[in-house]
This record gives sequence, C-alpha cells and structure tokens, in this order.
Amino acid sequence: MSNYLQKMYATLAGRVDTSIGHLVNTAMLGPCDKEHILKIAEDLRQALLEAEDLYLDADEAP
Repeated sequence: MSNYLQKMYATLAGRVDTSIGHLVNTAMLGPCDKEHILKIAEDLRQALLEAEDLYLDADEAP
C-alpha cells in the first residue's frame, strides 16, 4: 500500500474512532445538545476532506 493511502486510512480511521468516542461520551455523559453534535459532525467532515486531499495527492505522486 502506498504511503499516501496508509496516511489516508490512518487519518480517516483515527478521526472516525475519536468522533465515535465523542458521540458515546456525549450520549452517556452529556451535554447532548445541538452544538456538541454539530461539532462532532464538523470533525468528521474535516477528516473526510483531509483524507480526500491525501487521496488526490496520491494520484499526482510519481
């Protein structure tokens, strides 16, 4: 597996795992409000964008 794909996978898997932890903590411990859920959603969106950038960089790499 190329270095770019390894970075992409590690970035996405790590950030998704972190976000799942935040969701569980929010649901179990609170506060479970709109602000916290939207922050977690934005973290996931940023992880996807970062993984996409790494994927596109892999296409351009020699």
